[in-house]
Order: sequence, then structure tokens, then C-alpha cells
Amino acid sequence: MKGRDRIVNKTAGVKIIRLVKRRADLTLAQFKDYWLTRHALHERRAMATTPLQKVVASIATGEVALGATVPPFDGMVALYFRNAEDARATLSGPGTAAMREDAKNFIDPRSSPQIFADEYLVSEKEDVAMRRSGQLKTIRTISRRRDLTHAQFKDYWLNQHSKLEREVIETTSMQRIIASFALPENPAVPEFDGLAELYFARVEDIRAMFAGPVPAMMRKDEENFVQMNAPAVRLVAEEYVIGDKT
Repeated sequence: MKGRDRIVNKTAGVKIIRLVKRRADLTLAQFKDYWLTRHALHERRAMATTPLQKVVASIATGEVALGATVPPFDGMVALYFRNAEDARATLSGPGTAAMREDAKNFIDPRSSPQIFADEYLVSEKEDVAMRRSGQLKTIRTISRRRDLTHAQFKDYWLNQHSKLEREVIETTSMQRIIASFALPENPAVPEFDGLAELYFARVEDIRAMFAGPVPAMMRKDEENFVQMNAPAVRLVAEEYVIGDKT
């Protein structure tokens, strides 16, 4: 089946997305090392004793791309649950207390934007396996156009904009596109409404992609549902699957 014929696939359950900044006294390398060695142990223990289903760490490479300046965050954690009720109970429960406490050893707690979200696989190349350790991707937060409801924003992205995204997957080196959308269950008004994750094999592929005609084509269509002048976080990151019950 050709990529353009695939429908967007929704992932089961919900996830919590949290953008994180490293502690000021740590280098990016130290931040990464602590997360993937010592903190990962706490995340896996939490998975063993709570409804937490999957943990994915995305850690900035230090690459500045897409015309952005140095990003205000150094990484992103995604925590997956079967439902929002499990997510809320687990985050504040004793099973994640050690994980939350240990985060203070490498994460700056002053600002960590967070959303409850659902996840959609928009498109991916056939016969390309994503790496569980060190998979390269870009991350971008997205805010909906102010005259659109969240439902309208989501509908346009999944039913209209996704057609262009599938075309990009077919015609470029991009390997996969994941879209995530803030849910009504968010305990506070989210700082962004959606998040796009674009997967690549090499950093050279990222540079070539954003130096070519694709970004202008995508931006033109984004005017139909994205608030183009809203602040956006952009990261080039490596993805690490810390643990996955499924």
C-alpha cells in the first residue's frame, strides 16, 4: 500500500508531554548521561509498580535548526498511560515519588510546560525501522489559530494538512511524522495545542530538508490552522525508549 493511501493512525491511550531544561550547573552531556543512566532506573521502577506503560526521553543534540536560536529547553519526556485517570493518579501517587524527587538532580524545575495529549501516526516510510536508542528527530510545539476551536484545529491537521505531510514522507528523506494534541483533561490551560515530531536518519537530512522548498510549502498550508506568530519551541533531539510494557 502506498503511503498516500494510509489513514492517520491513532495511538491507544494518552500521554503526558513535558518539556524540560537541564539544571544550570550541568552541561548538555552531563544532563543526557544522568537521564539515561541514573534517572532511567527510577522511570523503569515506576513502570513496574504503576499504570505507567511507556517512557520516552527526547534529548537535544545541541543542533540549532529551522532558523531558531538556542532553544529554551534541553529535552522532552513522554509518559504513556491507558487513560487520563491513570495518568493523573500516577503522577501524584507514591509510585512515582522517587522518580519525581530524582528529577531535581538534573532538571531545572522552574519551568516545565506540560500537556495531556493523544498521539497520531500521520505517516511513515515503509520498511524503515525506528531505532529505540538515539533515533534522530525534530520537535516543534504548535499553537492553533486564535479563531479556531481545538476541535477545528485538530480536524484540519488530521484531515487536510496530513495530506501534505504524507507527500513529504513519500518524496523526501523524512521517515515518520507524529502529531500530538492537547486534551480537555489538561489540569491547566496548556501553553501549546499540538506538537509535531519529524523523524530522520541523519542530521544532514534535517539540514537538507529545511534548506529546500518543503518548509515554505508547509508553512503556506499552516496558515489555515496555526497561529503563525505564536511562540514555538523547536528542538533537534535524539529519542530514547526508556521502557515499554507494550
